[in-house]
Amino acid sequence: MKRFVALLALVAIANAASVGEPIDSASISSTVVDLIEGIRDQMPCGFPGLGIPPIAPLRIDHKNIDIDTEALRMKGSIDHFRLNGLNDFDIDEMKINAITSRVTYKFSFRNVNVDTKYDLEVLLKKFGFTINLIGAGQAKFAIKDMVIWGTLRYSLGVLSGKLKLRSLEVRTHLGEVDSEIEGILGDGGINEKMNEYLAEIVETTINENEDLIAETIESVALPVVNNVLDEVSIADIISGGGGDGEGGEKEVCIPPELEW
Repeated sequence: MKRFVALLALVAIANAASVGEPIDSASISSTVVDLIEGIRDQMPCGFPGLGIPPIAPLRIDHKNIDIDTEALRMKGSIDHFRLNGLNDFDIDEMKINAITSRVTYKFSFRNVNVDTKYDLEVLLKKFGFTINLIGAGQAKFAIKDMVIWGTLRYSLGVLSGKLKLRSLEVRTHLGEVDSEIEGILGDGGINEKMNEYLAEIVETTINENEDLIAETIESVALPVVNNVLDEVSIADIISGGGGDGEGGEKEVCIPPELEW
């Protein structure tokens, strides 16, 4: 989501900055909505101009996992990982005020879900003792009716032409969380209960810690986005994401056939 918000910021700023006459904020907002919808439609085919493969769904055939932190140790692998639903969203609000350099946005995602096979050993470290969770099997995890909204502010150097995000507010609310992960502490009733707890923990943690999550996203994402703005041309991002074909006409995205 952070990358999506960053891209939204870039296209919004690029449109506002490219107008050399009094700016119609409503017209800019409408243009940005069209651009984001175009990006959404292109996601199943990826963005070859930017070297980005298809991301709807986002697929990883095999990945070894080896994470070791003070709180968590996780080792194993995932196979046939699919993240679905990144392009299944509506733009509920998109307002760009070129005078105050402020963007207000709201997106609704219907069903973002993960489907994968896994073989992991997870060690939870806390207060001098450990909890060892060993599991393998099919894993499905879904977040339904997720709403993401907020504001961002930007600045544009008149002489340098450099863009910067001054603030980034991202707030999230989950409608429902479903967890169907096989093999957590065995099978049967224990596994079913663990899935219920996991879904409840994720939903409660996100919905009841809105301010903390927003502050964390801003502190992490703001420097990352600004580093990208220093290195990447806005024109390159827009042309690379537009999927233009020869003659300047946009090619229709025909998603590739999926083997799994």
